[in-house]
Amino acid sequence: MSAAASSRSAPDATPAYYPGCSLDGLGKAYEVSSQQVLRHLGLSLERIVDYNCCGATEVKNLSQDVSLALPARNLALARSMGRSQVVAACNGCVYSLARANDSVRETATRDRINSLLARGGAPSYDGAASVQHVLEFIYQRAGPGRVRSAVRRPLAGLVIAPYYGCLYTRPKRYTGVGTTPGTDDPEHPHFLDELLVACGAKVVTDYSAKTICCGGGHALSDLEVSVAFSASVLNEARRAGADLVATICPLGQINIENHLDRIRSSYGDEVVRPVAYFTQLMSLAFGSSLREARLSDNFSRPDLFLRSRGFA
Repeated sequence: MSAAASSRSAPDATPAYYPGCSLDGLGKAYEVSSQQVLRHLGLSLERIVDYNCCGATEVKNLSQDVSLALPARNLALARSMGRSQVVAACNGCVYSLARANDSVRETATRDRINSLLARGGAPSYDGAASVQHVLEFIYQRAGPGRVRSAVRRPLAGLVIAPYYGCLYTRPKRYTGVGTTPGTDDPEHPHFLDELLVACGAKVVTDYSAKTICCGGGHALSDLEVSVAFSASVLNEARRAGADLVATICPLGQINIENHLDRIRSSYGDEVVRPVAYFTQLMSLAFGSSLREARLSDNFSRPDLFLRSRGFA
């Protein structure tokens, strides 16, 4: 059984929420709009107090055990809250948490990780928490039906490219996508598509960049490659006829938006599309203003485009 599969059969009424450092930093618009969406849908999460950075994908290059201990500490804190389910909004965070979950199932690894946790004054981790992306959480707990009922201002006339990124469905051993009941399709994910359609938008179906890498992992080592990956996400959205791109990950969102000037310079302005978190667009559909949904926070300024389409 994958790490993601544990405890899915009996989910917590109010799961633990791991925001990660992105959502308390450059991804604050994602955090704010996510909370707005959850409130509108009558859903709740309990934030993990004193959480730490999950280590994303870089720390394992220095120490495998530390790269597991960092996310394991957050899972241990969730367990100390009496929670067996942890929800995160970042693909990288979900990956790190689920990877740690999978790794501690091996006794020797669990003993080493718990030794590190004890040295840092953290509770030990028993490996009994499941990890879920906030997109999955919203889809499973509310679904397109409840989302449709909450819409006050449909996103009519908007053509959106749903961008999931590479870590939402990979690797299946960690995410459980496609192998655990109730999870998304690993080859053709559709949860985001359905929620956007429920909000009144049109979603492009011929979007080959839906699950490709944004290039974030190459941003420091090979900037040219990173820019090319980000440009592909936007160029495929343009080719498919999308007005804007909806993301589910702050790492992908920030990486693409950080490259906008370079993309314009290398590939032309016609490639660029506004990029927004899916929860910003859902919040807008639920009646929030452009300002309330923090759409002016995004470097690509989707608020300017949306204002031109009659949204205020």
